[in-house]
Amino acid sequence: MEKTARNIENSLRSVNAYIASELGAIDREVFNFEKYPFSFMGKAARARFTLLLAGALEADQVKAEKAAAAAELTHTASLLHDDCIDLARYRRGLPTLYDQLGVNSAILVGDIMFAMAIECAGRAAPGLQESLVAAVKRMAEGALIEENSRGKKISAAATEKIVSLKTGALFRWCALAACSLAGRQELLADCARLGEEAGSAFQIIDDVLDFEGDAGACGKETLKDIKEGKLTLPLILALNDPEAGPSAEKLLAAVNNGPEADLAPALDLAELVRKGGFSGAARRTASEKLKDLFPVLDRFPCAEEAAALKDFLLALGERTA
Repeated sequence: MEKTARNIENSLRSVNAYIASELGAIDREVFNFEKYPFSFMGKAARARFTLLLAGALEADQVKAEKAAAAAELTHTASLLHDDCIDLARYRRGLPTLYDQLGVNSAILVGDIMFAMAIECAGRAAPGLQESLVAAVKRMAEGALIEENSRGKKISAAATEKIVSLKTGALFRWCALAACSLAGRQELLADCARLGEEAGSAFQIIDDVLDFEGDAGACGKETLKDIKEGKLTLPLILALNDPEAGPSAEKLLAAVNNGPEADLAPALDLAELVRKGGFSGAARRTASEKLKDLFPVLDRFPCAEEAAALKDFLLALGERTA
């Protein structure tokens, strides 16, 4: 396991160096990435997932690193756009590009990064470009469904669809990319499920942290989903509870109809979700999704890397930041 961990960390450094090199090669008249502090790698969950899975499937390491870089560039591009939609001021522990430069520049930088990601995927393997474009389309579809649902009481099933598209689509691409690079066509269906379920679980935990997390530890603002009218799984569970539901409805109405500066209803609603056990129930849902994937990993050829991937998935379900 120690050897696997060292290999993954070395690969992540290569991915980070590759992304830095790509960003540094952009014409300074277009955008000077060194001038504006922003983390273009973040926690690298998608890169780590790609590399671990590629190792478990015996894929070429250098090609897997390119796929991992493409995943991180895609994710960061989507965040740059999300920050404009959500008017977010803080991301990955630093001011967002939206906050520093405004909507226009942040969107255009995001567009550049999407293009870079597709180019990078092609350097891993030509066939990965088309599938990455399809994944980006699914991500945008999920984000649009979420946007259309703001302020509406939606079902847990509707939330599941949003997270499987918005976040699951890119994790799914990571898994399919690793499988394709390894030439394991017989495992494509398993890898598709593995990626989508892992991504959905990752997003559910993100949604839990909006209620439970500390802004400093998470590197972004908390309670934003509540204030923006997004109904994520922890809140939906509270709203559908016979006892807590009426109180949750009243607090949600106060959040939606009250002055933006008044945080009291949002804080009270978050407390209800936490103390009522609804954020914990959502966390358990995510953990069960991840544990249900373990039999799939047992079929992969490299046992040590598969075990490391299991540990990574467990850590995703337990994370507090």
